[in-house]
Amino acid sequence: MFPQRKNIRPRILWTLAFLGALVLTMNGTIFYSIKTAQRMLDVELGKRLEGTARIAALLVRPEHVAALVAAARDTASADSAQTDFVLQMDAIEAQDRIRQDWTRLTEGAEASNIVLLDPTSRVLFRLHEPFGFEQDVLTLDRAALARAFIGEPSHSALYEVDGQYFRSGYAPVVDDEGAVIAAAGVEGASPAFQPLRAIRTSLIGAAIISSILILLIGIAYVRTVGHLNRIEENLRHTDLLASVGQVAAGVAHEIRNPLAVLRGASSRLQRFENLGLGQRTELLAMIDEEVNRMGAVVQNFLDLSRRPSEEPESFELKPVLERSLEILRVELDRSRVAVEYEWSGTEGFTLQGNRHGMHHVFLNLALNARDVMPEGGRLKVRVHARRGEARIQFQDTGPGVPRAIRDKIFEPFFTTRAKGTGLGLAFVDRIVAEHGGSVTVGNAPGGGAVFEIRLPVENG
Repeated sequence: MFPQRKNIRPRILWTLAFLGALVLTMNGTIFYSIKTAQRMLDVELGKRLEGTARIAALLVRPEHVAALVAAARDTASADSAQTDFVLQMDAIEAQDRIRQDWTRLTEGAEASNIVLLDPTSRVLFRLHEPFGFEQDVLTLDRAALARAFIGEPSHSALYEVDGQYFRSGYAPVVDDEGAVIAAAGVEGASPAFQPLRAIRTSLIGAAIISSILILLIGIAYVRTVGHLNRIEENLRHTDLLASVGQVAAGVAHEIRNPLAVLRGASSRLQRFENLGLGQRTELLAMIDEEVNRMGAVVQNFLDLSRRPSEEPESFELKPVLERSLEILRVELDRSRVAVEYEWSGTEGFTLQGNRHGMHHVFLNLALNARDVMPEGGRLKVRVHARRGEARIQFQDTGPGVPRAIRDKIFEPFFTTRAKGTGLGLAFVDRIVAEHGGSVTVGNAPGGGAVFEIRLPVENG
């Protein structure tokens, strides 16, 4: 009933874990996107250079390769001057023809350089010779080149030279009989990788900034929760006092019911000389019973949210109901409430539960009917059997219960009256439910409210 302070440490830990997972997920997504974009460009560049290498290899005729190989061999062996001149002229003619074809190819293929290599990986021809101050170094992928020499076009892995990304494509050059006599290698740079580097730098910076912001949010959240926890601690005393007030009001409400009975008995005892011995004994017994019931009210409050520990018993419904109406007769007469009692069907119903609890239910419903008829009225109590159930109806001639609040009327502390506590019908609902039954509310055809209790019975 009282507000309880919850341990907020698990919530803080879960929140920090969520923020950490958010940072990891965000950074992982960014790096995955960068790697994916780089891989896609990488594959696209490789396929493009491999296709360019195939075309470059087709533009090289076998006799051109033979002339270049012979000139290279002659230069290495230093034969006669005449032979050198003829071979050199044939080689120059072959280079001019290849250069012409390859130049037109590079204009549309964005290749930075194309080379022709013999099976020993010796360079026979290079489309663009290095400048005098540059080293004659060619970046080759030996594995990809070896695949080209066995007749399979291939491309190298991506590599970086002087801040630029390059890739090479290789294709075999074959003679008329289909034998591989050389390989064409095309080296190309990818301009798309330059903005990718800038984007990657920007995304990494954004990931770092976002991580810092999320970390700051987490710290702010922890500090805010701690601050709210201190505020909650300060307000807890106020909530406690409010709850104590609700309990005190509920206890006062429940004690007021037996007090009404005691007031009626006291009124009758004031006319002591007009009462017989039997009436005096009955009134005194009634007073004793209601005083005992007042003592049990506090314990009943403790049982509002849990089942009682008492063992259930079998009891007759009719005596309990009639006794409840009898002890309220004087109070209802004082309030000008006429009671009509109708019992139909089986003479008696045997219930399994607590007779005092059912007595409490009937007193609450009768007094609730009295409260909604301040100018007097009629209370009709009817009992009948149907489908193995005992159905008890309390019908008044008051204003009725609006449909909008019928689902809330049995909730604890819900009330529509200025001086009500909203606990009487909550007790009714709990006790009836403990007996395996149900209680509903509706409006009577001629006006007023009808509370119907349905209880399973052992006979009837």
